[in-house]
Amino acid sequence: MAQSNQPRKQENNQRLLSASLWILSAIYIYILFLSPPGQLVPGEPVWAIQPQTIKEVLDESINFFFILPILNAVGIKYMESPVEHPASEALFNFAEAWIFMFLPLLLADRRGREFSKILIWGFAMFLTNSFLAPYMAVLTTATPEETDNRTSKGLLARIFGWTGLIVGTGALIWGMLGRPEFGDLTQRAQYFIQSLHTNRLTVAFCVDLLLFSIFQAMLIGKIEPPDSGKRWLRFIPFWGLATWLIV
Repeated sequence: MAQSNQPRKQENNQRLLSASLWILSAIYIYILFLSPPGQLVPGEPVWAIQPQTIKEVLDESINFFFILPILNAVGIKYMESPVEHPASEALFNFAEAWIFMFLPLLLADRRGREFSKILIWGFAMFLTNSFLAPYMAVLTTATPEETDNRTSKGLLARIFGWTGLIVGTGALIWGMLGRPEFGDLTQRAQYFIQSLHTNRLTVAFCVDLLLFSIFQAMLIGKIEPPDSGKRWLRFIPFWGLATWLIV
């Protein structure tokens, strides 16, 4: 009798988790994209976004993965790198490096084969959890593909793991040492704290990092069997995912 109730209990838990993630998605989109200025978070909603915020997003996108600043540093100056505060650039590129590593993680999951995971990941690269969180809500009730083979990640996972690890770790170093004209570590920390109180974009990226930690743990936990020696990596934000992809 207890065994017969187990699948039903598991199904109910999955539905509850899915509903919770749908609610989380709605809260995320409302607070960070739609809520009026000063209601819950600082800054403006998308329908009243300021020119300086647009400029910040464009500049950080142009400096994506520090490719343009690196080219400028070695003398290739077909286009000058826009100058933004290194703390903001570091947060942006660290978040982008993390979601970048989600592609092989999503592909390794046996659930959700009916979805275009590359397309979902592509949208998530630009709008992060406004796409990833709803996808996770759908995924919790999806039926996994039946197979006896353990997940083989392959070369793609290692490439994405190394790239994400290098860029993400480099972003943190850049935030502390890059563009010395922006002052020492204390001044940069003060700027970041002030930005948390005034800039919705900074708040959004910090929320993204928290959700990435949760979704990373959920996905690796589903992929790796209970007896796996790598399952514990899911609880180490960012570096755990990078290591899981590489090893």
